[in-house]
Amino acid sequence: MEEHIEYLFQLLNSVLYDKPVPKWNKKIDWKKVCTAAHFGEVLSILYNKMNQIEGDNAPSEEMLNFIKNYSLRMGTKKIQSYKKYSEVLEEAKNRGIKVITFKGPLLAMLYPEPFLRCSCDMDLYVEPKDLSRMEQLLKDMGFKKNEEHSKVCVPVYIYENLLLIEAHSCLWEDYKGKTIDKLEAMQLLSPDTLLHVNACGVAVLTLGYEEHLIFLIFHLIKHVAYNGCSIKTIIDIVLYVNTYIDKISKNHFWEKMQHLGYDTFCRTLFSIGCCYLGMTKDIFIDDSYSEAVAETTLKKMYDTYILKASLGDEEERIAASIAYQSYHKCEGKKVGKLHMFMKALFPSSKDLSFRYMYARKHASLVWIAWIHRAFNQISYRMRKDKQEQVNMLGNVKLANQKLTLLGEMGLMEKE
Repeated sequence: MEEHIEYLFQLLNSVLYDKPVPKWNKKIDWKKVCTAAHFGEVLSILYNKMNQIEGDNAPSEEMLNFIKNYSLRMGTKKIQSYKKYSEVLEEAKNRGIKVITFKGPLLAMLYPEPFLRCSCDMDLYVEPKDLSRMEQLLKDMGFKKNEEHSKVCVPVYIYENLLLIEAHSCLWEDYKGKTIDKLEAMQLLSPDTLLHVNACGVAVLTLGYEEHLIFLIFHLIKHVAYNGCSIKTIIDIVLYVNTYIDKISKNHFWEKMQHLGYDTFCRTLFSIGCCYLGMTKDIFIDDSYSEAVAETTLKKMYDTYILKASLGDEEERIAASIAYQSYHKCEGKKVGKLHMFMKALFPSSKDLSFRYMYARKHASLVWIAWIHRAFNQISYRMRKDKQEQVNMLGNVKLANQKLTLLGEMGLMEKE
């Protein structure tokens, strides 16, 4: 693992549990640390600890001021967004729409400074029969639909660059398969397990303790397998387990993880949490915690861009995810290098990066994007611009590496 990533995790550990700032014998490259923190969605929580560092390794005044102002803007916006979200919930109550909140404020209140947890949206669930009414409510309150990012079961609405709401009528979005069927059978939305709580000043109805953890695991796996996960999403689960460990039936939880085929992934994830982020080892019911697995897996996650903590090009992240998608669409057939090469060379419109937005919006233009992409690669190579180079063969190698790692994490079982 690169030194700046190791230091970032030590710094985060000191932030989460109010420990003394970590000492570092070597020169700290604060630009790399802060870049990794930005991609990992944890930059906003670092200011107080960074401000305590003295001596030659202290960050510059300019950098501290930037992070302070960034954090203040985020905190102010978060307070305003929670106020607006509370108004949405109140109006839903007035209209007789049952709303279940998850993630967002429920996770933020676990942080030392809740309003500094980075997030760009708020998630809520309504029954399918109420989805159209919920959409109308949001429109009546001044929200506008974001057609580009909306899905059939999850329309997305934005209010004045302040609040983005994902209105779920299915917890599992549009994913299908045997694992989703098993998740459905677990009835995470059962009225018997729902909880009324106050989260960051907002009164909400939310999932039960064990049910919420199962959903968070599913949500993280989705990101790991497709577009990569942030350090924040790992911290969310670490803090959740630390806070609610006594309210979760561990034996019952692990039985469900084994039933879903998520047990190997959870052992790996929890090992990373314990090793780097202060997660309690009480979550294990056996001796499967492994520091060696934690160190090796985290490094591989970083190297394959599964962990969003580097300057990896968006196309590299997308190309790496193609391996997983190809594997699960081959109906039991082995995925060969030629197949992945063709997928990397001719990705579907939805797999293209946002620089080819026209093809993402209009799938029929995907062939134009392929040509555009090829010309970009030639142009980058002629300019020898390594930072912008799109290397198709490199993407296939990256996809293979990711495929291997996902297998080691237990995420390559066929649906």
